[in-house]
Amino acid sequence: MSERFDVAIVGAGVVGCAIARELSRYTLRTILIEAGRDLGDGVSKGNSAVLSTGADTPFGTLECRLVARGHERYLAEAPAMGLPFLPIGSLTIAWNEAEREHLKAMHEDTIAAGFHSADLVGADEIYRRVPELASGALSAIWEPDEGIVDPFSTPYAYALDAVANGVEFRSTCPVEGAQRRDGAWHLSTPKGEVVADIVINCGGLAGARIDAMAGFADFVMRPRRGQFIVFDKSARPLLSVVLKPVPAPTYRGILMTPTVFGNILVGPTSEEIDDPDDSRVTREGLDTLVAAARRMLPRLLEHEITTTYCGIRPGTDRPEYRIIPRRADRWLTVGGIRSTGLSASLGIAEHVGGIVAGEMINAARKVATSAIRVPSLAVGGERPWRNGGAGDAAYREIICHCEGITLGEVRDAMASPLAPQSLKALKRRTRVMFGRCQGFFCGARVQALFEQLSKGSSP
Repeated sequence: MSERFDVAIVGAGVVGCAIARELSRYTLRTILIEAGRDLGDGVSKGNSAVLSTGADTPFGTLECRLVARGHERYLAEAPAMGLPFLPIGSLTIAWNEAEREHLKAMHEDTIAAGFHSADLVGADEIYRRVPELASGALSAIWEPDEGIVDPFSTPYAYALDAVANGVEFRSTCPVEGAQRRDGAWHLSTPKGEVVADIVINCGGLAGARIDAMAGFADFVMRPRRGQFIVFDKSARPLLSVVLKPVPAPTYRGILMTPTVFGNILVGPTSEEIDDPDDSRVTREGLDTLVAAARRMLPRLLEHEITTTYCGIRPGTDRPEYRIIPRRADRWLTVGGIRSTGLSASLGIAEHVGGIVAGEMINAARKVATSAIRVPSLAVGGERPWRNGGAGDAAYREIICHCEGITLGEVRDAMASPLAPQSLKALKRRTRVMFGRCQGFFCGARVQALFEQLSKGSSP
């Protein structure tokens, strides 16, 4: 049986969730459908979690404009949703004379593009901010407005906000076909046909394939694999800012950054791959990351590695964002959103919302909307056990000792309107099993709790 919507958004990564949140502000019947078992289960779960200002994107491009706007909106809107932002700043460092000259030109272009907070600094300032940095740094661009965020809670908060304001969410619902007939798009899925006046394709790595179902072929996917190493929290005192290399024309390079969770992250690599599902962590990739750590912050290698992971970026045969509004066909493609997708997500949502609600369909903006708030999982964030459990014994029973996650927090995550549909999703919602032991101590109990709570039983 078919269901009719004004707008169907395909893909619940951070961009699709942000667009769903944006369209929930309008009098539209919107559905967000996701092929995976949970939102943020694809490209969005593997990134560096740095919120960029746009100062290191190609100036004058749509990407630069939307990253800058996304940064601005995140600072204004994220705190009310409970999302953390730590404004630690970034240093893009030159290690030789050629890089120093390139960095000087980059800084001039950065200021000319309107990023006036960026400052060109010398070695004294670099080592004042990062005393443990390897010797030999010559100069750097200091960008004080950049910072770090929670990459897992962000799409969850956007989707939760969207659902609270009327958007329907459907997971495990891959699009298997798309036909336009009788003035609407008919999307075939395993959970029935979805009929929509407008389709927004945010399919990530599947974006070109989904476009092809509808008869469009504007770009070719060129996926790139990026591997990361997460170092133990014991290493955190070594680094308090984001460290970046001078970028190459097609690659931003391996960065080093603290995380809001108290670790240090090194990555990503950049590897062209043929199979978009090839998310292996390889020996070669790890060796590349370890070499970068040794070159920039050698004492980091004295600390244990907590985990490794891999993200696949949905690159295309063109370097720019592929945001393509097909107004006559009532189909809008949002593709080629690579490593800046997290930073740009709210900017992209605003841009797409303006096209949909401003040009493609007549929709009034809602007078009022419902607010949501997610738990802050950042170090020092508000946690129930910090105030004695608020009278609830479940908030005093620690399940995951590495991350300090309580039974009550797991229970609350499973009771969400967007309850996690897999153990991995529960980990992203709460950080349970994400710590030093990687679930060795608590894994069996967490698995049992997940299965029990999934059935609606009490813990």
